[in-house]
Parts: sequence; C-alpha cells; structure tokens
Amino acid sequence: MTEPMQEVQPVTLSSQAFLILCRLFDGVYDELKQNEQIVELVESIANMLLAGVETLEKQEEKPKKITFPMTIQQTFFLRRLVIDLLAHAPSEGDDKTKQWLQECLAALSGGGGLSNVEQA
Repeated sequence: MTEPMQEVQPVTLSSQAFLILCRLFDGVYDELKQNEQIVELVESIANMLLAGVETLEKQEEKPKKITFPMTIQQTFFLRRLVIDLLAHAPSEGDDKTKQWLQECLAALSGGGGLSNVEQA
C-alpha cells in the first residue's frame, strides 16, 4: 500500500491575520493533542505556525503579509477550526478580529485571503 501524496499549497495572510490564526490554534492545542487520531496532524500544524512566528520575530521590518506552505489536510483542519470559531463568536465584538478570521477562512479556502486587506 502506498502512502497518500501530501499536496502542499501556499497560503498567504496578512501578518496580523497569521498571528490571530496562531493564537486561535494555541488556544485549542492542548485539547486537540488529547485526540490520538490527530496528534501527528496537530503537531505538524503547530510546528509550521511556530516556524512562521519565529521567522517574523527575526525580521527587523515586519512584512505586511506572510506566505507559508500547508498540506491540504492541514489547511482543511485549520479551516474547520476557524469556521467553528466564527460560528460561536458573539455577534457583538471585535470587528477587526472577525475580519482577520474571515481573511484566514478565505485564504484557507483557496481564496487568497488578501483581497480586502490589500485595499485597506
């Protein structure tokens, strides 16, 4: 039996949306790791996000956007987390955070994610 191909695709987000995504993932990381069926996936996402944060921290001039590689499985998993968070977000609240989450959702859905942000 052969292993499934891990297609990798670039995901581009504004730096702020990327950091919001990292915070979201960090908030559920411990809970997700308790599920033995997805530990490897959770760890691979955590390592990729951490590498992105470390790269941002090393740069003197912070970029406006960041592009990072993700497998389709990682992308799908993060997209489900963002959808769940948006579904349970209070209707009143931080509109900017919601915009960044919607940017994450668009980027993870293959929409590029920056169409509205680049105009701002």
